[in-house]
Amino acid sequence: MKKTLLSLLFLTSLSINAQVWTVKPTGFTTVSRGLGSISIVDANNVWAMAVDGSATASQIVKEITRSSDGGNTWTPTTLSLGAGTAGLGLSSISAVSSTTAWISAYPGTGNVGGVWKTVNSGAAFTKQTTATFTAASFTNFVYFWDANNGIAQGDPDTAFFEIYTTTNGGTNWTRVPTGNIPATSPAGAEYGYSNNYYVSGNTIWFGTSSGRLYRSNDKGLNWTVSQPPSVTDFGSATAGGAYAFSSPLNGLLVTKTGQIFNTIDGGTTFTEIASTGFFNGDIAFVPGTLGAYVTTGTTGSSYTIDGGLTWTNIDALQHTVVAFLNDSVGFTGGFTTSATVGGVSQYTGTILKNKAFNANKFATYPNPVTDNVTISNSDNILLTDVNITDINGRTVKNIKVNNLSEVQMNVSELMAGVYFMNVTTDSGKVVKKFIKN
Repeated sequence: MKKTLLSLLFLTSLSINAQVWTVKPTGFTTVSRGLGSISIVDANNVWAMAVDGSATASQIVKEITRSSDGGNTWTPTTLSLGAGTAGLGLSSISAVSSTTAWISAYPGTGNVGGVWKTVNSGAAFTKQTTATFTAASFTNFVYFWDANNGIAQGDPDTAFFEIYTTTNGGTNWTRVPTGNIPATSPAGAEYGYSNNYYVSGNTIWFGTSSGRLYRSNDKGLNWTVSQPPSVTDFGSATAGGAYAFSSPLNGLLVTKTGQIFNTIDGGTTFTEIASTGFFNGDIAFVPGTLGAYVTTGTTGSSYTIDGGLTWTNIDALQHTVVAFLNDSVGFTGGFTTSATVGGVSQYTGTILKNKAFNANKFATYPNPVTDNVTISNSDNILLTDVNITDINGRTVKNIKVNNLSEVQMNVSELMAGVYFMNVTTDSGKVVKKFIKN
């Protein structure tokens, strides 16, 4: 039986740090409606898909909600997907404008899942019939890079995942040849999960029930697969994990075993980071920053601005999925407590914006470096301390600075590898990455 990825048991909401998250009503009239997928188009337009959080055995929900004012107010819609679709459930949503979005739906008894599109802000959805998922395939997600280029992924019909791509908005979907996709392991017994994917640029990843991470660098046309550490099943409550990427090569993996890992090769290999304070329900990179990520879970949320080396707790509220457009616009799912209270948290903080703003003013050179590395800025921001850490978060060098705007450091004694400068200034803290040859 298909496992659910999210923990949908409703918990009592606790107080939230209003400086970071502001709770808004999603508009769903049913208590314990949560969010299982969020798609941010721009600073104004946001779409989200509902999930049921009222019981351990979740009920099928065909509801979405949409905001056109940056998440301040939301308008819910109950979807009608056509005749013979009563047993279908929603697995993801992807939007490209205020009017146009796609949803993926997984099959129930006697139903076949697939992809549906709206061009009228959700008033009606039409099935895109050329994404011909078989009855055996559980449609896990749909994602669009723009109005034309998209991907839809489903479980294997035989020994290979059923993956489709389109270049014309879904008018025509083409199945990816099985020769472009690594075979399932165990053969025919590996599957994906609803909304379990991540995108950075043209690169997309999805996790599986075997704890494996599939990756495509060309919008889904060709695939490789890897086996991340400490994860045996991405949907498991005890052996699962969540992942996010800041670029096609750099990312973080948080696991249900309480570990966090860094990758610098797109997920082919991972290195454990000695850190605490993160959650392992979901994780998102904050675009436009150098190393800001936000993690969420059933007991709170936290953030990092140094690529996962250190984490700061935000609150003790229950969160589901999390998504960010940039350092000013982000959302995380919650659950409704009444018809007019709760369901989504809107990012209203400045903690990510300030850190990214300062970091972008600093230059580190040469990079890569052999002996002397310089960090400087043109805004006369004064440095007071530079703490250099390795990829595992261990301090390897510390330099006290007497309020200088430019500092040169000799790092010739360091082993070859990736390092982070944790810089304290008179305007706050920033993190810069450099490579030692």
